[in-house]
Amino acid sequence: MKKVLFTMVIAAGLYACGGGEETQEAKPISNATTEETTAPMKDEPAAKEETPAKEAAPAVAKKDGKALIAGSDCRTCHKDDAKLIGPAYQDVAKKYENNASNVKMLAEKVLKGGQGNWGEIPMAGHPNLSVEDASAMVEYILSMKK
Repeated sequence: MKKVLFTMVIAAGLYACGGGEETQEAKPISNATTEETTAPMKDEPAAKEETPAKEAAPAVAKKDGKALIAGSDCRTCHKDDAKLIGPAYQDVAKKYENNASNVKMLAEKVLKGGQGNWGEIPMAGHPNLSVEDASAMVEYILSMKK
């Protein structure tokens, strides 16, 4: 009985550790940046870039506030059109004009938390968000004004 149990434990351990025949292809590790990897060799002539300025990608891509909200815990306390624990997003949009100073102020409240503007229940801070993400979320909320 002990031999059978011992054999089963060994087999389970090999199975859990991936003791099968499958191997993964090793990928080379590189600290080179994309500029370093795409730069021509010393003996090779550099290719000319003929990209017109009109076709150049924008320097900063705008983040999708709606998607960021969907991927966060915001919907636990907020709805678009009705008060839940916190105010409805449409009520926030009615109260605050969509301008840079309000976006900055509300993004800071999202990051740090706050209390008192919408009642006694405090909003927890979200320090794990970046300022960019919080700003994109606020811009989306302020765009919901009806």
